[in-house]
Amino acid sequence: MGLNSWRWLFAAAGLAAVCLPMPLAACSCAWGGPFLAVATLGVPLVIHARVLRQRTQPAPAIEVQVLEVLRGGMLDSGLVVQMGDGMHCRPPVDPFMPGSEWVMALNGVGAKPGNGWALSHCGAYWLKVENSEVIGAIDRDALQRWPWETFRQRLHYPPFAEVFKGHIQADAARCHRFAGRLRVCLQPMTNGWLLTVHEDGRDDDLARLTLPLHGAPNPREIEGWQFLEDPSACASRPYEAESGPESPRRFVFSPEVGQTLATPA
Repeated sequence: MGLNSWRWLFAAAGLAAVCLPMPLAACSCAWGGPFLAVATLGVPLVIHARVLRQRTQPAPAIEVQVLEVLRGGMLDSGLVVQMGDGMHCRPPVDPFMPGSEWVMALNGVGAKPGNGWALSHCGAYWLKVENSEVIGAIDRDALQRWPWETFRQRLHYPPFAEVFKGHIQADAARCHRFAGRLRVCLQPMTNGWLLTVHEDGRDDDLARLTLPLHGAPNPREIEGWQFLEDPSACASRPYEAESGPESPRRFVFSPEVGQTLATPA
């Protein structure tokens, strides 16, 4: 091939590059991680939905029927989810075929939904649901398959480790939210406070099945004598205990309290 031929090829390639649409403002974002990592960080709505139809005009979108709201709230069973057009941080509509079912965490980082709903591709903000299984990057960056109920329980009650500090006055209550929908509270009682755990939308104390060990106070009870160097100096201490509960305190709570007859393990 001669020099003139090479010059012609370079000129043709340059012309093609100019003629093709270039994503001058195309989205770029850092990967946020698997579904359970991104779906718990500022996402207002998590749904299990069935795709009804795809739209390409005036902008890519899918119309879905909401089968279950897993987090957040909505008034209707149908909504439109904005999808990728090369300019926004959203996935393309192609994989979301009519009839397929998905778990979607909407309006995540980078989605730029405006006044509507959108799906971000800056993390695993969607998982496929098929044959009672959830498929995708669920809790690690690899393809996984979990039974539906296992996934559902993990989404509602994820593992957590939290430390929080503060001051409380006598006869005052104090609560701290954790794990999304739970609250641990200090409720005043005669000589101190009682630790309780509550779930949003329920009045039950989920920790009420914690029982005191033989010869020791209930770890849910916090009283002044427990912090004395010599607890025996307090004649009114329960069980004539030689010390207060272990530190850190260990107690049992379960969202199944009040729903089953068996004591949760």
